[in-house]
This record gives sequence, structure tokens and C-alpha cells, in this order.
Amino acid sequence: MAKSSTRLLPATLIAIAVALLGWQLWRARAPEPSRPPDPAPAADKAPAADEIPDTADAPAQTERKIEPSRGPAYRNPQLADLKQRADSGDSRAACELGVDLLRCVDLTPAEQVLANAEANSRTQMPAEQRAYHERTVGRARQLLAECRNAPEDAWHQGNHYLRQAALAGEPEAMYRYARGDSVLADYSRMATPEFDRWRAEAGNMLQLSFEAGYLPSVFDLMVAYSDNSSPIAGLIPNDPTKARAMRLLVGRLAGKNADPPEPRYAALEPAAAALAAQWQRDYFPAVKPPLQRLPRIMPGGFATLFAEDNAGPPCSQP
Repeated sequence: MAKSSTRLLPATLIAIAVALLGWQLWRARAPEPSRPPDPAPAADKAPAADEIPDTADAPAQTERKIEPSRGPAYRNPQLADLKQRADSGDSRAACELGVDLLRCVDLTPAEQVLANAEANSRTQMPAEQRAYHERTVGRARQLLAECRNAPEDAWHQGNHYLRQAALAGEPEAMYRYARGDSVLADYSRMATPEFDRWRAEAGNMLQLSFEAGYLPSVFDLMVAYSDNSSPIAGLIPNDPTKARAMRLLVGRLAGKNADPPEPRYAALEPAAAALAAQWQRDYFPAVKPPLQRLPRIMPGGFATLFAEDNAGPPCSQP
């Protein structure tokens, strides 16, 4: 790893530790969330996106038109164009706008990159590491400059448009919203109505993203069916058969055999294998094994700083 990356490691680890502590404290004091129904078996589709209740206390409510987010005109022309398209019903523009706005919620990583820039510039390093360092510094400056023109309520509007795109069925938006890219951006919004609404919608939204064939959701659902180690995992009931089926699905997509099951779950293997085969057939028919790796989607700000050069813009999947 490049030395510039190494210098970021302590701050990154501290941020992760604070986030996990916040999550554990919330779980300790919050009432047990009302769990959504166990995701439907492979043959049964989850409800359509526009059937997801708008609030946790309105389970019978179906389709609801999301009104355009109000506020002053955007100073950033690119964001203004995305907003106009999103308000006209372009769900992909709403997804991209939501991600772009949420990049500006927590600029600590970019500020840390610039804080270490001078010291790193004096450090001897191989040419490849130097190029990585200079690229990251340039990206940090660009992110901070762009966010100076973001609206003051970037979090509210970012959450609004990301959710709008998710309810419209955009696979990446469903995944990002379910993962908590908005309400868990910095763990400071756990007492908001938006957080309560996310708790009611997230489990079903992740399932819908999976059923849309969005590959990053496979890993998150595999973890969610296995344990409660993350906020979204804590909202989805554990299911050893589905957890094993997810592992078998990953093996099938990668063209490799999965590790043998734990002895206590050996009896579940036939059902899990059948489920994995059906998921591959129903949701991932266009994926040609072997996959070299499952794609992983970084939150917006981290993606801006650290994504590979050939990474496309958010919400650009076909």
C-alpha cells in the first residue's frame, strides 16, 4: 500500500471505530425494530418498489408521488441540470444527484488527505506511489471545491433524491439507500424521521435490488442472513438456508465450488443448492461465470477519493 494511504489508516480506523460504537449504542438503547417479513422465497417476488410504505406507521399506503425538493437554486450548473431532470421524473438523474449531494455530507476524509499532503510530498516514494498520492490530493481538492457550491441542506436533499430513485426501481439507488448511504452517512441522524422511515424500508429495498440483478447486493444479503453485524443486517432476520444459498450463488457466479457447509447445517444443503440455482437463473442470467470478483460500491465521498480510474459515475449501470 502506498505510504500516503498508510498515513490515512489511523484516521480511517478511528472513523470506523466511532461508527461501530455509534451503531452498538443505538442498538443498545433503541427499541427492537419492527422487522419486515422474511424476504420471499425465490419463486415469490417481493412487493414492487412503489408498494413500499412511505412511513413506518402507514403500512397500507401504496404509491405516493414524491414532490420535488424545495430550496434555493443550485449554484453548481451540473447539479442544477441533474435536479431539473430528477424533478421531471428521470430516476437515474435522481440517483446521481442524490449520490453527488451526499458526497458533501462528511468531508473529513478529503480534509485529512490535504492535511497530510505537504508531509507526504516530502517523503521519498516510488513513482507509482507518488502518482497515487498526487491523484488522491487532486481529487480531494476537487471534491472540496465542488462541495462549496452544494446546497446547505445537502443531506436532506441527497436523502430525498436517493430515496426517490430507489422507489422508482433504480437498482444502484435501491442498494445505496438500503445500505444506509444517507441516514448512516455520519451516524448523527438516528433520531430523525428519515432514519425511522429507512428502518421500515431498508430490508425490502435490499431484496428488490438483489432481484433486479444488482451484484453488490449479493454480499450484503449474504451477511444479513448470517448475522447482525451491520445496521442493515440487523433489520433482516437471520436465515441459515438463505445465507448458505448466497454463498453457493457466489461460488456459481465465480465458477468455483463453495467451501463445505458447517456440519450443523449440512441438512440444509439440498434446499440451499436449489435456491442458489434458482436465484442465478431468475436474477443473474446475463452474468457469465467466472466473475473475477464481486463489484463493491463505495459511499460517494470515498469513491471520489479512492475509486479506480476506470470507475464510471454513480448510477451508470445499464
